[in-house]
Amino acid sequence: MSSNSTRRGRRLALAGVGLGAALSAALALVPSAASGATITQMAAQGSIVRGSVACSGPFAAEDGDIVAGSGTSFTLNSLNVPIPVAADWELRRADPLNDFFTDGEVLQSQHTDFFTATVQTPSKLVPGNFWVCVSTTSRTPVQYKAFVGNGVPA
Repeated sequence: MSSNSTRRGRRLALAGVGLGAALSAALALVPSAASGATITQMAAQGSIVRGSVACSGPFAAEDGDIVAGSGTSFTLNSLNVPIPVAADWELRRADPLNDFFTDGEVLQSQHTDFFTATVQTPSKLVPGNFWVCVSTTSRTPVQYKAFVGNGVPA
């Protein structure tokens, strides 16, 4: 009877190893398939005060790109925990040859602590250069993190 128990234990162990190997192989295939999509991102972070503007970009969007922009703004309390603070966010766009954000047209603006915007093809705005910009009217410094890039190509 003990030899039957030993065989059953070995079979269960081998079945477990086989299942683990199959799951590992299946999970390994998922990132490989997704890695065919190129995602480019530009980021900026720091601190701004009243009268200043900070931008992430320019992101050069090509035909077929999905432009994604986002940002968060906050202050840090005495324990260095982020506390959301509304700031003025913008998604700007300029012609492909223009790479300076002040010449960019404001496509979307919001006064919020979390900003997100997208431009999807087909759109007359792509190709072009894009920025996510933030400013504040606060007298105290505001921390920000801004991102602009493309989503999964269409």
